[in-house]
Amino acid sequence: MNEDADPQEPEAEPPPTAGDAERDTPPSERAAPPSEPEPDRAPLWTVFLLPISVLVSAAVIVAAILAADARSAPADSVTPALTDLTTAVGSLSAEVLALSEEVESLSAEVELLAMEVELSAALDQTQVDPSGPRTLRQALDGYAASLDLDAARFDECLADDATFDAIRAQLQRGIDLGVNGTPTFFVNNKMISGAQPAALFAVLIDAELAGSPTRIEDYPDEYREVFRQLADRDPPGFAILLEHPDGSGAPIEGSPDAPVMIVEFSDFQCPFCQRWYVDTLPEIRALVGDDVAITFLHFPLTRIHANAAMAHAAAECAGSQGKFWEMHDLLFERQGEWSSLPDVN
Repeated sequence: MNEDADPQEPEAEPPPTAGDAERDTPPSERAAPPSEPEPDRAPLWTVFLLPISVLVSAAVIVAAILAADARSAPADSVTPALTDLTTAVGSLSAEVLALSEEVESLSAEVELLAMEVELSAALDQTQVDPSGPRTLRQALDGYAASLDLDAARFDECLADDATFDAIRAQLQRGIDLGVNGTPTFFVNNKMISGAQPAALFAVLIDAELAGSPTRIEDYPDEYREVFRQLADRDPPGFAILLEHPDGSGAPIEGSPDAPVMIVEFSDFQCPFCQRWYVDTLPEIRALVGDDVAITFLHFPLTRIHANAAMAHAAAECAGSQGKFWEMHDLLFERQGEWSSLPDVN
């Protein structure tokens, strides 16, 4: 694959209120092996309790000294000193509080990153059958055999540059549409990104069948705020485009003439794409038919997913023998098996 065309993904963001909206995020995708559990640590803001208590104690001592001196000094000479001390203590306390809030915010971001690492680690630690494949190519050949594909044609296809050219072309199509993370979907001309729940897709599909809204305000009240929150993200997680994306040449489930076409840009090695496959796609497939169709376009993020290119090539080659969706399902269902295998080729 030509990695120059591979886009950088945004930092991870919290999911919207309607459900999980994670997309694949780069730095934490490759988690380190698990280590011994660390003992629970107190929140970071507690480190500021000691300096604050020292500061207050010092203020009390100074105030006591000044109060003692006040018996022999005029009141008007003591009052300004106490006022200045109070102001200084208040100013320092405000600065310490502001700093503690910044540290607390940073701590929340670190916890979010740790959740991504944990998800990726859980996938990587999936137990593999000792008698299973030892290399990526062995795994892909095994999947092809299980689908009764012609082994010689499959092997020839994987070695053909044209296979990877087709994948690159679809990747570039996504980049031109502004896709910058996986999974990303287009329900007709409505872009929505992340592993969104089936309920959101149902709302989008119903709205398209009823006449295709042109504004967020046209959606039902209970979902309007969800779409608005997604649209306000940077980059946006929801947008209404002027035109439908081009899904030509991609495999389709359902009628090619369906009034609602879901165009999916996805990565077979992306854990969030797999989550969407498990949690949401079954309900979408129940709607597929004359009115709803779904098409899959390749968007492998090879800079963070070393085995994605070959996995997408395997799906493309299975498609050339009429078994794209069967290979699509196998790759997601057995992602924990092949994603960490060495690609000796």
